[in-house]
Amino acid sequence: MGLATFVCKIVINVFMSGKEIIDLAPLQGFTDFVFRRCHHQVFGSIDTYYIPYISVGKGKKIRNSQYRDVLPENNQGIPVVPQVLCANVDELRLLADELKQLNYSSVNLNLGCPYPMATKRGRGTGLLENDEMLRAVLDCLFSDYDFQVSVKFRSGLVDDQTIFKEIDTLAAYPFSQLIFHPRTARQMYKGQANRDLFVRLASELNRPLVYNGDLANAGDLDAIQQAVAGQHHWMIGRGVLINPLLVNQLKGEEFSDAQELNLKAQFHQLLLDNYREVLQDDGHVLLKMKQFWSYFSQSFENPAKVFKPIKKATKLARYMEIYPSILSM
Repeated sequence: MGLATFVCKIVINVFMSGKEIIDLAPLQGFTDFVFRRCHHQVFGSIDTYYIPYISVGKGKKIRNSQYRDVLPENNQGIPVVPQVLCANVDELRLLADELKQLNYSSVNLNLGCPYPMATKRGRGTGLLENDEMLRAVLDCLFSDYDFQVSVKFRSGLVDDQTIFKEIDTLAAYPFSQLIFHPRTARQMYKGQANRDLFVRLASELNRPLVYNGDLANAGDLDAIQQAVAGQHHWMIGRGVLINPLLVNQLKGEEFSDAQELNLKAQFHQLLLDNYREVLQDDGHVLLKMKQFWSYFSQSFENPAKVFKPIKKATKLARYMEIYPSILSM
């Protein structure tokens, strides 16, 4: 055993001395019901899968793809929480009423979407910047519905100090979870998440937070635990897209290289089979698998070399010829 492996095992053992809760972040276009269903079946390690947001589209309706993603029949046996993206009380009511009809008991409010198409409409991080409207939305959500309400937020649109101006608002409502991704919307996913902001907010808010942002190994979690005593609740997104076994490993499971590759192959095959059944269009299936591999390839040596032939494939038949050799290395 090499020194790096030995040190990693020590970190994992120390880290795993407490009970960790690890949820999957909602990533639009990636963690849809097919992904969630397949991941849960193969790995079963995620505590809660947060469903990518539903929002009000044209004709004051939820897009069919978003609605299909929250349908209970597509999430049977999976611990899920749906997420809503809204700009005002009217939009919230439309979304909350739909989720109520589907018998959901929990909902997550998105105050972290960084994309300009959302923020310019006052949604996501745009709503975080509008304290008066945010309080109106929260008043409605807590007074007119009986959901357990969690909230996911960033540090602000441009100024990472914005979140500290919202401490009174965050403290005024009985959220079930407060999930903080310490980046601004302008940063998107670039640079490093600012862990110092998380440490400061945890101290000033004086209540448990869920940490989200740049978690790739036990050392990342341990570093935050050193700064925030008792931190045990996490949300991981891109790390799971890259390494589907990540949460299992963070919870103390160990795999040989052969076992890891076998599980990756099982997951990939199940994902491919399910997308072919659900989408029933080779072009759409190929697009989905390319999206999947844009992250998944990063778990292999020489990711660019792995992803290049997949990216170049123009037909699903060609893709079917390429992937077996990668997953049998």
